[in-house]
Amino acid sequence: MITTRSETLFEQAGKHLVGGVGSGTRSPRSGWLPAPVFVRSGEGAWLTDEDDNRYLDYVMGQGPLILGHRPAAVIDEVTRTLQQRGSLVSLAHDLEGEAAAAIADRMPAVDLVRFSSTGTEAAMYALRFARAFTGRDLVLRFEGHYHGWSDAIHWSAHPSTDTWGAADAPTVLPGSTGIPGAVGETLLVERWNDVEALERAFRDHGDRMAAVITEPILGNCGGIMPAPGYLERMRELATDAGALLIFDEVLTGFRIGPGGAQGMFGIDPDLTVMAKAIGAGFPVAALGGSRDVMEQAADGRTMHGGTYNSSPLVCAAVIAACRETGGEGFYEHLNARGARLAEGLVDAAGAAGIEACWSGVGALFQLWFSPQPPSDYREANAIVAGSPFFALYRELRDRGVLIQPPQEGLWLMSGAHTDADIDRTLEAAADAMPAVAEALAEGSVGPMGGLR
Repeated sequence: MITTRSETLFEQAGKHLVGGVGSGTRSPRSGWLPAPVFVRSGEGAWLTDEDDNRYLDYVMGQGPLILGHRPAAVIDEVTRTLQQRGSLVSLAHDLEGEAAAAIADRMPAVDLVRFSSTGTEAAMYALRFARAFTGRDLVLRFEGHYHGWSDAIHWSAHPSTDTWGAADAPTVLPGSTGIPGAVGETLLVERWNDVEALERAFRDHGDRMAAVITEPILGNCGGIMPAPGYLERMRELATDAGALLIFDEVLTGFRIGPGGAQGMFGIDPDLTVMAKAIGAGFPVAALGGSRDVMEQAADGRTMHGGTYNSSPLVCAAVIAACRETGGEGFYEHLNARGARLAEGLVDAAGAAGIEACWSGVGALFQLWFSPQPPSDYREANAIVAGSPFFALYRELRDRGVLIQPPQEGLWLMSGAHTDADIDRTLEAAADAMPAVAEALAEGSVGPMGGLR
């Protein structure tokens, strides 16, 4: 039996690293079979693994690599900062304010910013700020949305069909063992994109509601778009109830357009959670919002802290990344190339006799083997239960194209992807689709059937 170097490294890592990997999203249970991809290096739109396989990469670090791997402008700025200032001071420095200004200049609803290291941290602080500002405890969230792994909000992210409850009264379900059941009493769960459910939630619980938190584009469930008028109605209801609207733009912020989803849809949330693309690959996140809400932290009424917050290194990365993505035509080119790829994938599926469509925007999208994309998590789950998506992942990987194996993942574009890369990917997809059609005909959906 031939053993690849990735398989060998996976076995060795498992001796001291839990599960052989640093995160469950890169493990075999997330579809990385027969073993996780062990990466040697990345450059631009390409990855090289430890077995000398070279891949066109559409995983893009699960979102942060908006400029591709090792973008020179960001790497040079961070390296210069490291050499001149060091990695950490945990004291005030000029780059903090400059990085905050770069974010506030881009995001329409952001007056003030505080940094953290991960999106999970920023989301936790958003909930704290909302509860402190309103004096209320209840938070409305939606099935299929992911706002980090904290006990406070990791509920009903990917519930199963036998536990999710009635459509008009979803069960509030912890997303992991080890989460105290009492935390669920502070949460209300509804289906997304359902205006009637939204109005009912505010009618019945509006006077207790501190906030409603949503991904404005459902990126953690395949790039599902909001129905026309849905987010606008959410904004109206939150305002009328005295609750805050929180946009989780960890995926969409600094990726889909110069002002994120709030700029694209013209809706101002009270608080915005940002991460991933704001640092172009460096570990930085931020919470931003209106001045009156954010200033709670200025006088210590609402605690916000963190030793690694806004280190010189990550601030340098934010400043450089904003400069690069703020270039003329950056997002127009990014979204146009992504849309051409998405449409080409649909055409390739159709040529093989497979009904397909796509959802999202060019910079962040998913391919669905269905006549139309889902509108919420439950519809997505039904599609994926019989989807041959894992066959597509496997066939593309064999042809040098790397995508996330689970259907709830995304195709993620970067500024490093070229028209030639799109052409090459579509050629690989055309070659792969007959095998996908065969898997569909045989009912062989692979290990990732059903969202989880």
